Formats: sequence, C-alpha cells, structure tokens
Amino acid sequence: MSNDAGPVPRPSFTTSLGAVARGCLPATLLFTAARHNLQLKIELAEMSESVNPAKREGEEEKRANCAAKRTAENAQRRQEGFEQMAAEASEALRREEEARFATERWWFEGVRPECRPSEADIVRMKAGYRYSPGFFHLAVVGSSGGGKSSFINAVQGLSNNDPIAAPVGIVETTNAITRYTDPRPDSQIFWYDIPGAGTPNMPDWQYFNKLGLYIFDCIIVLIDNRFLDSDLAILRACEQFTNIEVFIVRSKSDQHINNMAADRMPRGFDPLNVVNETRSRFQQIKSETQRKFIDQTHQNFQMNLKSNNISPKKVYIVCKDAMHAVWNNSSSPMAIDEEELQNDIAECVRRRLY
Repeated sequence: MSNDAGPVPRPSFTTSLGAVARGCLPATLLFTAARHNLQLKIELAEMSESVNPAKREGEEEKRANCAAKRTAENAQRRQEGFEQMAAEASEALRREEEARFATERWWFEGVRPECRPSEADIVRMKAGYRYSPGFFHLAVVGSSGGGKSSFINAVQGLSNNDPIAAPVGIVETTNAITRYTDPRPDSQIFWYDIPGAGTPNMPDWQYFNKLGLYIFDCIIVLIDNRFLDSDLAILRACEQFTNIEVFIVRSKSDQHINNMAADRMPRGFDPLNVVNETRSRFQQIKSETQRKFIDQTHQNFQMNLKSNNISPKKVYIVCKDAMHAVWNNSSSPMAIDEEELQNDIAECVRRRLY
C-alpha cells in the first residue's frame, strides 16, 4: 500500500475550528491552525491600523465642527436673549414715562386718574398728621400766596400779629404742613395750614396724593382771584372720596371790590384822602361794585366747574377782616358769606362728630 498521500493541506480558520469542534484533528494540525489564526488576526489588526487614523481624523473633525456649531448657536441665543431683555427694559421705561405724562395731562384736561390709597397709606398719613378720633380735622389748601394763613388766623379769632397766629407774607410762607388747635375752649377743630400747590417743590398733579389729603374730614379750597389748575386738581381728587366735605372759598373780596370801585372814580382818586362828598360817591360805587362782583364770581366759578366736569358747589365770598369779626361774634360792613360759611362748617362738624 502506497504512502503517496501528497502534502498536508493548509487548513483555513473556519475549517480548523470546525474540525476541532468535531474532535477529529490531530494535535499537530491543531497547533498549526492556531498559529495561522494568530497570524491572520495580526494581519487584520495591521490593516485596521492603516485605515483608522484617517477615519479618526474625520470623526474628530466632525465632532469639532459640531462643537463649534453648538457654541455659535449658544452665543447667538445668548445675544438674542440680551437684546430681548434690553428691548423689554426699554419698552417698560417707555410705558412708565407715557403713563406719567398721561397722568399729568389727565389732571389738566379734566380726566380723573384713580386715587386709591392703601390701608397702610391711610394709617401712615393719619399718624403723621396726628389724626385724633373725636375731633374734626380741617385742611385749608390752595395756590401759593392765596391767603391761607390769614384765613386760618381769622377763623380762630386771631389777628395776623397774634403770638400764636400762623405766619403770613406776600410769598409762600408755609413750607411744611402746620397744625393749629382752635383756641376756643369748646372747639373740637384742628386747622391745618397746607403748603401751596403749583410751586416747584409740589407740582399740581401730585399735590393731593403726595400730601395725603384724603385723610381729612373737610377741605377748604381757598381761591384768591381765579381758578388755577392746582385748584381744579384738588377739587377733582376730592370727588373720589365721599368722606371729605369740600368748601370753595373766594378770599380777599374786600381788596377786589375796592380796586374795582376805585377804577370807576376820577383820575387821581385816593380812597385814604377824600372829602365827604367824594367819600359818599365812592361808597355808592362800592355798593354797586359789590353786587356785580358777587354775581360775576358765582357765574365764573360755576362755569369753570361745569367746563371741567366737576359737580356744582357753593362758593363762599369772604375777606379776612369780616371773617375775624364774624367768628368773634361781631358784625362787619364788609361781610358777604362769612356767617354762612361759619354756620355750614359748624353743621359739618356736628354731622361728623355727633
């Protein structure tokens, strides 16, 4: 029998594994298959190493591009966020300015902005004004130089040079709110001399709210010559509060009547240095002028109230000398509405306290 079987064939990796699995290969072939298997792994690893650097470089470049894109997108979003915040802040500031200008314009055009003080505001203002239950708190307000201090002195029965009188002057003398206790022993009124509106330190539209006038039981709006924007602003604000009694008082009536009568006298007329005949003529003209002044004042004031959408109110025409006499239980030839004002204030006090 011949031994010419030929060379032993080189087993493949899969053949070797299959033969081993069947347990039909001798040890020599098993060793040879393992060696060839290892060589094959080395060759495959070398081939993979030659391809992977380029692949890795491409993947790294792709990752770097993605990271750069994300960074740029984040920066863009942050920039857009900053721009939106700046735009919102600018818009909020614009709306605030518009609201402020609108409020100022509304005060002057007759549109009443809402004034709703909080409970904390009311408590704080009452404490500041020393509001006392069982007493009547009356504020005298009006334009600068309108005669508020002289009026308060007169209704307390005091002359302007009395040691306890409110200081008076041609210019605004009241820079801070001052409270006066009525000196009459049976009185339950506290009088408040309020700084004049329409000054650089107190614009008209801020006057009522800034000073907390909503806590008073009564407000007297004192008008010297004609309605000012500050007077109208106070009256509009008062209409929002049913707890506040309001009186409109036309002050310095004697001065205006004397000036109107003197204008009708001959050139060079001096009311302090006249003969009896001229004095009699002047008194006659004053009487006629007084009636005209009263009619014109009532007509002018009601017309102003109506044109500014403010409900009609009685106007009291007074002067400080007649006020002083009436409130001291005396009479005065210059008196017009002083006694009626005294009675109406007394009735207001009775309604509130009794």
